[in-house]
This record gives sequence, C-alpha cells and structure tokens, in this order.
Amino acid sequence: MNTWAWIATLLLLSGCASQPLSKDHDQVLSEVADVVQRDSGGSGERQDLQLLVTQINSHGQLPDRLVIVAGGGVERFNVRDMFAKVSQSPNGRFLMFGANPALDKAIVGGALSGQRFPRVWLFFVGEPGQEQEMRSIVEAAGIRYSFISKYKK
Repeated sequence: MNTWAWIATLLLLSGCASQPLSKDHDQVLSEVADVVQRDSGGSGERQDLQLLVTQINSHGQLPDRLVIVAGGGVERFNVRDMFAKVSQSPNGRFLMFGANPALDKAIVGGALSGQRFPRVWLFFVGEPGQEQEMRSIVEAAGIRYSFISKYKK
C-alpha cells in the first residue's frame, strides 16, 4: 500500500511541475510595446503605450458558471463601458487579461453583442486555445485584435 501512496504522490507532483509558467504583467506590457512598435513602422524609440488595462476576474467555479449562464451578467455592461471609454481615447488601446475561456467568452461576447467599436485595438491575454474564438467575437465588433498567450514559451 505504501508503494501506491508514493506513486500517487509522484504523479500529483509531476502534474504540478508540468503546468506552464505564466507571464507577469511587465512581460505582457513588453510584448504589447513590441507589437505597437512594429505597427508604427519599427521606429527605434518606444512610444508611450497609453493603455486602458483590465482583468476579468474569476470568483470560483459556481459563481463563474452563473455569470456564463447569464451571458456575462453585470460584468458585460462594465466591459462594454470600458470599450466605449477606450474608443473615445486618442489611441484606442485596450489591454485585457482573461480569467478562463468560458468566462472570457461570456463577458466579452455579451459586452460586444450588437456593438461597434472600430477605433479600438484590443490586446487580449489568455489561453492559447481561445485565440481564434476571441478573435471572431472581437473582430465582429470592428475591433482590431492582437492575442498574447498568458504562458511563457
């Protein structure tokens, strides 16, 4: 029986060790700055990013499910207001950190449903598997989209 306990412990620890490392905010901001610099013709000096930054927060499995079922809940209106605010800013750049794919889709999809924000450039930080789905939601609202994986390579 003791052997099985050791095997289970080793499997558990190997699962923890195999989780990819997440990028910190400075690494993400550096990637955003690189994308903006490339877009502006690659001039040698870095521009002031002037970003509106937000994070979709997870509140646990059950509360997240309720928000998802409610099509983004009240959060979608907060995010919609942020899109409206950034669309009126001079450069229209918006950095959003996702929580989990289903919650992100519900909140952002609910916020952008029937909306148009053509002056906005969204930098979305999330799971690699959600890049295309989020792209279709965001671009349907006329928003320019750049995806950044939340994991280090």
